[in-house]
Amino acid sequence: MSRENDYRVAVAVAHPERAAQLTRTAVDVARDAGGEVLVLSVVVTQRQSPFALFEDEVIKRQFGGERREILDNAVETAGGAVPVRGQLLVAYDVSRALVHAVVEFDCDALVVGWHERQRTSEVVLGSNVDRLVRSAPCDVLVEKLGAEADGVESVLVPVAEGPHATLATEVARAIAVANDARVELLRVVGHGDDRATAEQLLTEMAAIARPATVETRVERGDVADAVVEAADDHDVTVMGTTRHSIIRRRLVGTVSQSVGRRSDSTVILARRPTGVRPRVTKRIHEVL
Repeated sequence: MSRENDYRVAVAVAHPERAAQLTRTAVDVARDAGGEVLVLSVVVTQRQSPFALFEDEVIKRQFGGERREILDNAVETAGGAVPVRGQLLVAYDVSRALVHAVVEFDCDALVVGWHERQRTSEVVLGSNVDRLVRSAPCDVLVEKLGAEADGVESVLVPVAEGPHATLATEVARAIAVANDARVELLRVVGHGDDRATAEQLLTEMAAIARPATVETRVERGDVADAVVEAADDHDVTVMGTTRHSIIRRRLVGTVSQSVGRRSDSTVILARRPTGVRPRVTKRIHEVL
């Protein structure tokens, strides 16, 4: 697959009811960067299954009909806004297949869905999504779809420091510009924190969020509670994950996880890797 654009967003689709929205997010991000979209769907096989005897192309042709239909519908959702292609994958491990595809196709970002599960578990977002957040060598956007909405009028960004917050602001800008929506940047601080420092950070992030219409606000109080309350007044909330991913329960950060679970609106968790980019990784593999 030749690289026609300098920026490529992959989006993983599996469920018909969520594929269109995830693809629209990928399209918004790609359009903001002047890039293209690669829609991915995985035909899952069992490691010890008789399917292992077949070539991948045979499996796609004989058993990939449902996945192909989802893939085709997602590609159609793009509506010509950006160049878009579909790729059907065959694998027994979904997360491994997607990470491999990110590297193979030189993707700069990956959009995946998060479906809330009502159970207690050490798994934060779902086993496949957890592994992708931890392992994918590109920007990762994990989207939990909220209540059905006619469109996007406002996007909330709870502002922190670090590369993940910058990515969240860039994503918010992309969504806002595509939908003629406004962006609200919210900084929640403790009672002993310096307000001037918070306002300076908001000023820096506002520069990233433009040319979208930007509003800024500083609040004092509990971060999770304040963000959940604010999220209810917006169509989409985009927030960065934690800097740390060594401890599993803090993979996406206690605040971002809490907001994702408690808010009824669409929430996108953004993670920017600190290691090498995917195309660099691919070059290393080719040399080795």
